[in-house]
Amino acid sequence: MAGVPAPTIMKLTRMQLVFNAVFCLTLLGAALWALYAEYNRPWKQYQKTFNRMEYGYTAKLYQTMLLQKDGVSEKDLLTLKNKLSLIQNRGKKIKQLWLRDLGETDRCITCHQAVNKPGFENISHPFRTHSGDYLKHHPVERFGCVICHEGQGVALTVKAAHGYTKNWTKPILNGAYIQSSCSKCHFMDQGLPFTAELTGAPVFTKGRKIFMQNNCLGCHKLTGYKKPDRVAPSLTYTGDKINRDWLIKWLRNPKDYLPKTRMPRFDLSDKEIGYVADYLMSLDSVPGFRGHAGGFKNNSLVEEGENLFNTLGCPGCHKINGKGNDFGPGLSNIGGKVKSDWLYEFLKKPKSYDPKTIAPDFRMPEKEIPALAAYLMSLKKNEKPVPLTPSPDKRGRIFEGVEKGKKIVRDYGCTGCHEIETLPFQYNAPELDGIGDKRVDELVFNNLNDAEKTLTGWLEVKVREPGRFATDRIVTRMPDYNFNEEQTKALVVFLLSIKDKPVSLKYRKTLVDPDRAEMRGGKILEKYNCTGCHKISGKGVDIGPELTYEGKKSRPEWLFAFLKRPHKIRPEPILKAGMPDFNLSDEEVNTIIEYLSFISGESYPYDPEPKKEIYPEEIPSGEKLYQEVFACSGCHTVNGTGGEIGPDHTDIASRLKREWIEQWLKNPLAVKPGVRMPRFKFRDWEFEALTDYLMTLGQYRFVQVKGAD
Repeated sequence: MAGVPAPTIMKLTRMQLVFNAVFCLTLLGAALWALYAEYNRPWKQYQKTFNRMEYGYTAKLYQTMLLQKDGVSEKDLLTLKNKLSLIQNRGKKIKQLWLRDLGETDRCITCHQAVNKPGFENISHPFRTHSGDYLKHHPVERFGCVICHEGQGVALTVKAAHGYTKNWTKPILNGAYIQSSCSKCHFMDQGLPFTAELTGAPVFTKGRKIFMQNNCLGCHKLTGYKKPDRVAPSLTYTGDKINRDWLIKWLRNPKDYLPKTRMPRFDLSDKEIGYVADYLMSLDSVPGFRGHAGGFKNNSLVEEGENLFNTLGCPGCHKINGKGNDFGPGLSNIGGKVKSDWLYEFLKKPKSYDPKTIAPDFRMPEKEIPALAAYLMSLKKNEKPVPLTPSPDKRGRIFEGVEKGKKIVRDYGCTGCHEIETLPFQYNAPELDGIGDKRVDELVFNNLNDAEKTLTGWLEVKVREPGRFATDRIVTRMPDYNFNEEQTKALVVFLLSIKDKPVSLKYRKTLVDPDRAEMRGGKILEKYNCTGCHKISGKGVDIGPELTYEGKKSRPEWLFAFLKRPHKIRPEPILKAGMPDFNLSDEEVNTIIEYLSFISGESYPYDPEPKKEIYPEEIPSGEKLYQEVFACSGCHTVNGTGGEIGPDHTDIASRLKREWIEQWLKNPLAVKPGVRMPRFKFRDWEFEALTDYLMTLGQYRFVQVKGAD
């Protein structure tokens, strides 16, 4: 058109043309890479590989069945053939579980396709069948994977799915650490004995035991748990009991004196240890506690005391030079530890010094106490005394550092384990609620360059080497328990189990019920170390009689009276020791009786025996059999007359059930292998008459059973 200028054509420079070409090629490459990456995602490759593996495994099984002539049905062959077809036509897709009640979305089976399929137990991950029989009780369809293994359930790459991404608080748990998830659904109540086991979680079980036995609750508060009333000796009157030299060495490193003690080592300077000793030695003067003025250096007394120590059953709780039990304090150097006047009074009546002690009263004749005290005071090592500046007074006390020592004792939480009447208990460490959910960015690693920067790595160092967290600005008061690698791992597993978020009630199931008789009874037997003297269900020692079948043997009403006020049953030629008095409560006694009934298979409450009338004219024939024919009185005493080889029969009918007496008379060796009681060949009338006579020895109550004539 006239007057309209022709369009101007802009020409690109060579540089611009090169740039545009590179840009377009880059876009094309990115598009092609995106298409390829989507096509070749790792999870798709895992599924492709597993499909090929499963097809080969199934085809081999199909061929094997074809070659078998017997025992293979057409239906089995058709099932395998259809399975091969399904595998061959199986596509690649994301598999997802929506676990609404757990609040989890779980895609782990997208890669771990063989998790619930047998036959792939020895293949590497992610193509391996789940180990053990866990899925038998925890089907994947209901529980998924992340509830136990943790990790990030919605992710589809290895790193992200295993939780190794920034700000994700739940990295995957490996090996024994998986057991920390068990308590999400299967809570282990504090009231359970230390020996209680959570099936399938031995490391968690051990960690719980370490946590409870070492009284972590003495410093750390934890919801649902209560600090025990007493786990260590009272320190209220330490000055009456302990030598200051020994106390200083003990405070420096308790395991030097007692290698298996649960008392940890605190990182205290010598000056601080001196202050603590000053304070503890100032605690003395038990009201009404009288010192013994006599000495214990008679050699004949020492020998007599050693014999008493062994025959009274003391090794059931205490160890001397490697022999005995670690339940109570080791006594190898007790002569260098305690004061002789304190020891005498304590042996005489333990509760006169400490009303809450679980040390029982052996009710020893006072004439025997000097011998036992002499032996124990002779147990001392030749050690150089600890230098004291300034010199102590006549009772070994230095008051210069009392107030400073009191502050150290309070700050380091000594009252978490030890009772001190003048110093109330207070928590002195962080609460443990939610410790298993801690974020890594909440943790202080300082210069721990060799520690894994995870919660597990932090806890391992904290448990095993707490002093490494101390700096010029950070003071750590957590003591060193000298845990080995195995103990550290177990305790960390338990700590990881302490989470804030509870699972749905639909998933919770009590596997170890604290209200069961065996658990309630086991807790009491554990508290008083009953297996230190008695064998029960294969555990324990033979200082006292075996109690496995005590529920079948003894009458509950007699057991109650005996446990409340024990008395000697077996004469001294058989057993010097008698049952000591633990001052048990009525509730504790009833729980023990129920426990003994449970383990022996007896009903509780006890079903009384059927009525068996014994007429006066029948008694003389049984008595003659007892006294003359079978000479039972040669071994057993009745009302102070008879032998001292077997137990006293004066109140046997009050003590034992008739059914058990009958079993014993028929074949003692069948009841207790190795017993010295002979097996007599009774005629029927002799057996009946002898049993009837024994049932007249004591206050046997005849009971009329319902429905009986």
